[in-house]
Amino acid sequence: MTEPTTPLMQQYHSIKRQHPRALLLFRLGDFYELFYEDAVVAARQLQITLTSRNRERGQAVPMCGVPYHAAESYIARLIRAGHKVAICEQMEDPSRTKKLVRREVIRVLTPGTATDSPLLETRENHFLASIARNGSGKPIGLAFVDFSTGEFRATEFGGPAAEARLQDELAILRPREILVAQQAATLFPEPNRPAAVGLNGLGAAETQLEPWVFEAAHSERILTEHLRVATLDGFGLAGHEQAIAAAGGLLHYLRETAAISAPEATGGNGTAAMQMRPAGRGLEHLDHIVFYQQQDALVLDHVTVRNLELVQPVPGDEPSATLLFALDRTATGMGARLLRSWILRPSIERDEIEARLDAVAELKSAVVARDEAGRELGKIFDLERLTSRVTLGTATPRDLLALRRSLSTVPAMRGILVRCKTARIVSLHSQLDELEDVRELIARAIADEPPALPTEPGILRRGFNAELDELRDLSKSSKQTIAMMEERERKRTGIASLKIRFNSVFGYYIEISKANQHLAPADYTRKQTLVNAERFTSPELKDYERKVLEADERIIEIERRLYREVRETIAAQASRLRQTAAAIAQIDVLANFATLAAERNYSRPIFSEFECGHADNAAGRGDLFIAGGRHPVIENLLEQRGERFVPNDVYLDDRQQPILLITGPNMGGKSTYLRQAALIVVMAQIGCFVPANEARLPLIDRIFTRIGASDNLARGRSTFLVEMSEVAAILNTASSSSLVLLDEVGRGTATFDGLSIAWAVIEHLHQNARPRTLFATHYHELTELAQLLPGVKNVHVSVREAGSEIVFLRRVEPGAADKSYGIEVARLAGLPAPVIARAREVLAEHEKSEHQLTQELSPGAGAPPEPVMFAPVNQEVLDALRRADLDNLKPLEALNLLAALKKQLS
Repeated sequence: MTEPTTPLMQQYHSIKRQHPRALLLFRLGDFYELFYEDAVVAARQLQITLTSRNRERGQAVPMCGVPYHAAESYIARLIRAGHKVAICEQMEDPSRTKKLVRREVIRVLTPGTATDSPLLETRENHFLASIARNGSGKPIGLAFVDFSTGEFRATEFGGPAAEARLQDELAILRPREILVAQQAATLFPEPNRPAAVGLNGLGAAETQLEPWVFEAAHSERILTEHLRVATLDGFGLAGHEQAIAAAGGLLHYLRETAAISAPEATGGNGTAAMQMRPAGRGLEHLDHIVFYQQQDALVLDHVTVRNLELVQPVPGDEPSATLLFALDRTATGMGARLLRSWILRPSIERDEIEARLDAVAELKSAVVARDEAGRELGKIFDLERLTSRVTLGTATPRDLLALRRSLSTVPAMRGILVRCKTARIVSLHSQLDELEDVRELIARAIADEPPALPTEPGILRRGFNAELDELRDLSKSSKQTIAMMEERERKRTGIASLKIRFNSVFGYYIEISKANQHLAPADYTRKQTLVNAERFTSPELKDYERKVLEADERIIEIERRLYREVRETIAAQASRLRQTAAAIAQIDVLANFATLAAERNYSRPIFSEFECGHADNAAGRGDLFIAGGRHPVIENLLEQRGERFVPNDVYLDDRQQPILLITGPNMGGKSTYLRQAALIVVMAQIGCFVPANEARLPLIDRIFTRIGASDNLARGRSTFLVEMSEVAAILNTASSSSLVLLDEVGRGTATFDGLSIAWAVIEHLHQNARPRTLFATHYHELTELAQLLPGVKNVHVSVREAGSEIVFLRRVEPGAADKSYGIEVARLAGLPAPVIARAREVLAEHEKSEHQLTQELSPGAGAPPEPVMFAPVNQEVLDALRRADLDNLKPLEALNLLAALKKQLS
């Protein structure tokens, strides 16, 4: 394609070269235009018309555009699709210049750096992640930030399972964008296309940076500069070079993109005022970084998070089928995000858990205080994200009003909490900063009903600045002054129809009809001739026009300057704002827990005195006992339909009963029983009361689950391979402080193969780590393990038979199930009657032959029959039997074969 030579397109290419990986929204008058491949991508994504420019010159350039006043929604759609967007504004008023308008990129928006409300989920974090891989044998560094709230964390993954652990963490965090060094990433398939990172199908946008960005020395320097410290040791980063590299690369990226400039926004005339900021300005709310390790909390890998439906339902389930939905009645976005974070990283620190539980207990009892706190929480906007927009320079006047109204609740909140005595609430009370100086500044500066944008007049309250008030008076009195001048000129000239008017092209003018133009005084100067009138100006009108226009321009200039100063003054208090926001979020969650406990009859869990993971506690770390336990999600859904959940008990310990083997029919409630035990543990370790009559629990270090089928066809992995991979991870990783849920292990392969694997898995768990394990199965042969292994106990979900009908009682009782009821469940599912009848016939024949074979091969009288599959049989004999063609074997040949086999066995 021939390179366009017009000055406008030369300007476009010059700017585009600075942002090659972004969709460039190039401001032309009332539209943002996109050209070339940007236009093709945007038109397809936004479903708008793709046209072209310069067709008449034989140089057709693909083009599409969106109106500037409606651009926000279009930009949001592009960002959600994983694209990076550079906003290029007109920096001059086109009506005041005859040359090419100066244009500059004032902001770059990316999937991971967005802070505008339409781009964010109110109750979820919006993470940008950074991965550092600097050399083989070194750990993998991970850092992530929620730029909209200021949360900034880093960690490392080492050892042979480092990649898998990184994948788990990313799958849980679900970042919108991931930063990687170029040599460690798959190159973009083509410009401007978001590349999906191949980590568990995350679908996050991938952004590649130069390798030097992740060098440890460079990263440490910009981190220490930004955090204003001499060393990073105080943030727990000592000795964690790769975590520092990842965090530094992330901060570098934020400096280059999100904090590119301080756009004072775009006015209706298509101009933008922009003041470039020093590196790091606009990032003031990123004032702290936390180093953490996965094992610092109860570890939940992405498989467990998915299987337990902690924050997202499995495909096909309704959105309400999650623990988060069942527990989330928080009043603020901050509280909702904190609750989500706690669910994904439950605590393993007994003191922290007990502090939360103490607070919940007090708030549950203090009904009046809890209700009052709830009313105040309902008035609070998202302080974390408001603070972020203030520091970025994108906060609108209405954002500042929302900030003041939110802060105005803090004194009342402190008054409510001062009555509480528990240590956690006393601590939160002290962290609530009333920020009276910020509230007072906003009250003095911002009008009660300000415009939506900082470019529109009327932001500042009268009385805030004397010069501004004087100029506003001059501008406001212009109509009255013009009316007086018009009346005076009519009398002076004797022209009763004389008018003084204003338009944006000619400014102020005096209009006289053609019939009266001979009466125009000598001091009038002609400005424009119309068909029926002449337009003039006069020295007095010129002088007045100059004063008014200068006043209007001066008003805009002063308002923008003062508004920027107000915003920067507030931004300087970002750390205080974030501290108060964090305290309010925690109060919100704890009050929410107290309300749930009071309304749903939840009880306080009691923890053993033993700390999880301590080797010296291996002999006894406390029992896991749940009396009358209920599934919090299903119970909530049933109550909405007016139904009652059937509670059940759970008892596990690491000595006499570490493994419960659960049998019973499908639809009987086995999976529910497994999941509710794990969910009660999660709820307890986030500091929430639990749905049970009583819960005595140990501190669990990790929850493992192997539940349901999950093909990964994209990676060429079958259901059975995925199942075995997950089981392998459990057997290789589980500790004595873990909780393991296994549902139908081995069902993905042939029956005897699956049974053999399930048998061996139970033996391994029993003989080695001995984690508390709930094992649901349809292999009734496994119930024999309760007689062979002292730590295995049988329980079953009970069923009542009434003729050919069955009723699921949902109750878990001791002992093994006597039958599976699979055919009855199939009938309930609607299989045709002939299929059900034939299935009963086949089952009867199979059970008869199996019983006869078992009797023939079982040990002597008085000894319990051992499962056939585990009788010691010579492998050579088995191979010979498999090779024999029994259908065509003659009697003499059969006798000879049996003699040979008998000889081999003896």
